[in-house]
Amino acid sequence: MRFDRFLGVVAGIALLGLSGCVETSQTGLPTGAQAKYARIGLVADVGDRVMSSYWQAALSEPQSTEGRLGWNAAGAATEMVRAQLQASGAKVTSVAAPSGPAAQGNEVVIVLKQAPLNKLGQDYNPGRDFFALGGGLFAIIAVAGASETKDANFQPRFVLWIRNPEADKAWIGENACTVGLQAALVDPATGKGVTQGIQVTGRTIIPGKLTAKDWDRLPKAEKAEVLGACRSALNSAVSQALLQLDVVK
Repeated sequence: MRFDRFLGVVAGIALLGLSGCVETSQTGLPTGAQAKYARIGLVADVGDRVMSSYWQAALSEPQSTEGRLGWNAAGAATEMVRAQLQASGAKVTSVAAPSGPAAQGNEVVIVLKQAPLNKLGQDYNPGRDFFALGGGLFAIIAVAGASETKDANFQPRFVLWIRNPEADKAWIGENACTVGLQAALVDPATGKGVTQGIQVTGRTIIPGKLTAKDWDRLPKAEKAEVLGACRSALNSAVSQALLQLDVVK
């Protein structure tokens, strides 16, 4: 393994140990919250791309395979937003764009975009990565390497983390599905942004073993389990994204 790749793998494991291995469980807006807007439009730009990252052994570079979940993730995200905001008194309508005739009947429009993640399920955040790694030469090399390959390595997708059942769980962690989202609140009359949320991540652990190295090769029962975890991760990310927009009181 090249030295820069080794640093990247070690950096990734260190960061996940610090901040990324905890299952996100936020699944709704605060109980009793009231919507600030009665009519809300929604543009859900969420796809079903998935990167399977298979870990053969601790400190090895994961084998990454691209695929498709074959799941209407945008439709699922729309229903999640609708369920959470309707409980607060808002009517949510799906629209194709944040401005234009279809959006005009809404007070505001939420634009929900899938955020880019690398093969470790991390968002691009060089400042966080530098300090999480303790600073110094090691951190500088790892962060610089990530910056050079940002566009290639960070893509909007689900990330399926698969651990070799025989590998050390203490080093690699549990199987998990991760997804990132970023939301913005737009005025449909002008098309201008009202509020811009930060990128959030939903991650759900998949208990037990996965018996293949990537999504396409998983047996049907395990695919169903993975989809359930990805749905949970997406629901968590939706909740966090909505909280960023301050649409309830």
